[in-house]
Amino acid sequence: MKPIRFFVKTLGCKVNQVESAFMVETLSKEGFILSEERTAQIFILNSCAVTHKATQESRKLVKRWKKFNPQLIVITGCYAQVYPQEILNWAKKEEIENLVILGHKEKFEIAYLLRNFFDLESENRSFIKISNPKEFTKFEDLFIEDFFQHSRAFVKIQDGCNQFCSYCLVPYARGKSRSLPIKQVLKQIETFIEKGYEEILLTGIHLGNWGEDLVPRQKLVELLWQVEKFLSQFKGEFILRLSSLEVTEIGEDFLEFAKHSHFLAPHFHIPLQSGSNKILKLMNRTYTSEFYLRVLEKLYQLFPQATFGADVIVGFPEEEEKDFEDTVKVVKNSPLNWLHIFPFSFRPGTLAEKKWSPKVPSWIVENRKKILQNLILNKRKAFLESEKGKIRKAVIESLENQNLLKGLTENYIEVKTKTENPNSNFLIKKVVKIKLLEVKDLYFTGDLIHTLTKSQP
Repeated sequence: MKPIRFFVKTLGCKVNQVESAFMVETLSKEGFILSEERTAQIFILNSCAVTHKATQESRKLVKRWKKFNPQLIVITGCYAQVYPQEILNWAKKEEIENLVILGHKEKFEIAYLLRNFFDLESENRSFIKISNPKEFTKFEDLFIEDFFQHSRAFVKIQDGCNQFCSYCLVPYARGKSRSLPIKQVLKQIETFIEKGYEEILLTGIHLGNWGEDLVPRQKLVELLWQVEKFLSQFKGEFILRLSSLEVTEIGEDFLEFAKHSHFLAPHFHIPLQSGSNKILKLMNRTYTSEFYLRVLEKLYQLFPQATFGADVIVGFPEEEEKDFEDTVKVVKNSPLNWLHIFPFSFRPGTLAEKKWSPKVPSWIVENRKKILQNLILNKRKAFLESEKGKIRKAVIESLENQNLLKGLTENYIEVKTKTENPNSNFLIKKVVKIKLLEVKDLYFTGDLIHTLTKSQP
């Protein structure tokens, strides 16, 4: 078989990005050639289904790819896992042929499946291959040698979710919580360090559930101490970032780790979803707004320089004006300075879809979204102003226009700094120190203070 060119597009979460990197590496080792979109023969979409908008984006991409006359289109990810027949029916209606729909388990066998695909003799070789999430009992160890097209290395340490929030599809798509043992976590981190990465981001579908399925049972904070110890073997600096933590999982043991860690990034994404206790209960969220505020205040006392981010859903069924006002109060009265704001989206198969019908008009939802956007924009600007003149660690992500380095600080601020060396590509993936000078829009200009070198232990 002649070499076949493929293109991968990833939607959704950081876990999807890790899984896409695994697919790229696997296919490349099997002789497939990663290419640009316009020259690809195979198009692979790692999809998301968290919102209706995400599924719409998937269909829009596939319709665009049809114009390239592809030999094959592959859809995998959460949309494929949960709604495979819906996708296939839509594809038939759009006259899209040679469409392969793979579930989460099957995406890890993609090289084998694609080779078999070209042996099929029928004109339209579309098919679905999906395993039941109830069968997902083992963590798929996605060992990656190099995290392609990324300057920061993501390590997937957990998959699945046991929470079953009333609005969320993820447990139906990803199955029960499963964990990568410490030994394999450290092995992956070591490989990334050998490849020159100096920021390590631990990610999962429900990161705080790491270790609950292991024997003996372990806690995330135990893993964090082991990672801290491992990174300490190397000279210099690293950044250890966590993708997301539930507020109920930030106990005294985590705060103790955070207080003493040399590497933990002052950047915490802690989903809120609503500031109304009534709505939180309907969502099956297991905390109150008062508890949320207390925990964030404890973290803020340790890290006043941190970016505090959250997800917020507006327009959840039964959300009245007072409920939304409660959300506004929590955002105002907390250290939050970064929000992902989602209009509520009914997901077929969830409790919310079965139990409630839409009650919040779309124009009200849009108004509430704008109120929160304006509020968090002002808070973000104030936070950035407070950072002016500070020196922060940052990872260099890219070199722009031969004389401009683009980076991300430890506390999640985009920064651009000039370089006199047009061959500064060697700094990409490296941790440097940058003095933050002026706020431009929502990023900083900065001065490169110095680089921080590493050596193997």
